[in-house]
Amino acid sequence: MPAKNKTQQEIPKEPEDHLLWKYLAQEDLQAMENMDLAKLEFFLAEKFHLNEYETELKQACFLDYYLTQYWWARKEKSFNLEQVSSFFSIAYNLMENLRDKNFKFVDNLGDFNLMLSVLNERMRLFSDQQLKDMIKHFSVTFFQNTNLYLFVIEEEQNEIVVGKEIEVECPKLPSLPYPAPLDEALPIDLYEKYILKIPDEPDQEEKLRQELENPENIVLSDEVLEQIHDKFEGLGLDEARNIIFQITNELVTELKDEMRTKIRNREAALLNELAKSAKKK
Repeated sequence: MPAKNKTQQEIPKEPEDHLLWKYLAQEDLQAMENMDLAKLEFFLAEKFHLNEYETELKQACFLDYYLTQYWWARKEKSFNLEQVSSFFSIAYNLMENLRDKNFKFVDNLGDFNLMLSVLNERMRLFSDQQLKDMIKHFSVTFFQNTNLYLFVIEEEQNEIVVGKEIEVECPKLPSLPYPAPLDEALPIDLYEKYILKIPDEPDQEEKLRQELENPENIVLSDEVLEQIHDKFEGLGLDEARNIIFQITNELVTELKDEMRTKIRNREAALLNELAKSAKKK
């Protein structure tokens, strides 16, 4: 007689243990009754040590498979707790055969038939219609996807580390009760003049006039101070004050005359432009 295949020798004639409460105990199923999908996912991940399912494809695949089997049995078919536990044991054994025992498709199908016969003949937990629904369900969710599950199990997931340095330019802390103008909005000169109200920088003549109006702003060198001291040494305080005021008034008057001349010239130029515009019309 030809030697039996190794995998065929490893297939037990009966399940190692009866299927009831094997992987999901009664207290587990009672705790899962009022859980939503997110909590069920977390519970099953903790129970079957699939804590890296968010980043590892293999664990995510197993967790999705377990969650689908429980949801179909309890929520869609309304199996009682004993039926759900036995049904889930079949689902877990099929995946374990594929993942840990390297069962071929035919071997796994034979083990599936054996587990169904135990449920039907010994435990009698399911009706004939329920057994037909289970066969159809496992055909769609497990046996048709056997090659896909094998690919996920056998292929190693490459660990890809993606990194990128990003230079972020943060805005300055606000020092005003309102935001600065946009580039396409208010011109900066109008913004500074009318919103920030920054005064225009005075020209050279204006600076000189301000210095003359406030003598404390005038800074004289030691040499100039010495010359002033020599020239005013023989004068009294009132005489020196009168001379200084006279010189100051002459300088201010001269500046005023220059400003008046510039204003008149500007007025004449504007009138000339207006006259030209009127002739064109």
